[in-house]
Amino acid sequence: IPTDTIYMKIDKEAVRKSGMMLPGDSIPDRMVISLQGKQALYKGDLMMLEMIANCNWTRPLYVAITVGSENFMNLGDNFVQEGLANRITPFNTQGNSDQTGINMRDFDTEKTYDVMMNRFKWGGLNVPGLYIDETVMRMCYTHRREMANLALHLIAKGEKEKALKVLQKLEKVLPTYNVPVSYMSGSGDMAQAYAMLGQKAKARQLYDALWKISMQYANYYMSLPPRYFDMSQSSCKMHFQIMMNLVNANDRTDRVWANKHAMQLNNMMIRFKNLGGSLEQV
Repeated sequence: IPTDTIYMKIDKEAVRKSGMMLPGDSIPDRMVISLQGKQALYKGDLMMLEMIANCNWTRPLYVAITVGSENFMNLGDNFVQEGLANRITPFNTQGNSDQTGINMRDFDTEKTYDVMMNRFKWGGLNVPGLYIDETVMRMCYTHRREMANLALHLIAKGEKEKALKVLQKLEKVLPTYNVPVSYMSGSGDMAQAYAMLGQKAKARQLYDALWKISMQYANYYMSLPPRYFDMSQSSCKMHFQIMMNLVNANDRTDRVWANKHAMQLNNMMIRFKNLGGSLEQV
């Protein structure tokens, strides 16, 4: 390919009529698509470019949020999330995030709220004793993570009542007796949202559960014989990082909890180091 950047003129009126969330500033005159890092364009890339060139924003173009970034065709900076899909827009949606890491330019709270609260079919995941295999469990984690993300965005917009409704529905449709609490599932974001809504008991319940899980894993790794402990150091440090994140999250909302657990974490890291562990990258 002869260039690392291509441009497309934007029909601003078509964009305004498209129903996509518009940027806070003006719509630019042209769309900038970076090809940096690409030495060739494959059929999938050409298909996306062809669709963008011909749709004129009269029909929405989406990429699923579960698709790997290698399939984004470098369009990640143009995405606006709507439900479980990233909508391709002709403008850059990356902006300054607030202190909680929330970027309001790349997330359509109104459409996502409507889709997740009114249109999703949850399929009976709240039936007690349901067997959920590993593949489906990962999808459950994705849904919990994105519902919690929606709650945080609503809080950032000041729509706290709607955020609480999202969390309440999340507990109903993805209950912890079938989809266990897990940091990777967005349970930490749920706890943060509850804390920001003043639901301290709910937040502490989740934080305590997440802490217990990581503490048990770390203690297990540190109880192994030296050979297996050395092989497990990266996993142990991953849980130290999770515990550190939990302490930092509570430093803003529950200082007593944060101080108590920071001391526990410090003692565990000292023990880890005394066993010969390296604390680099923690």
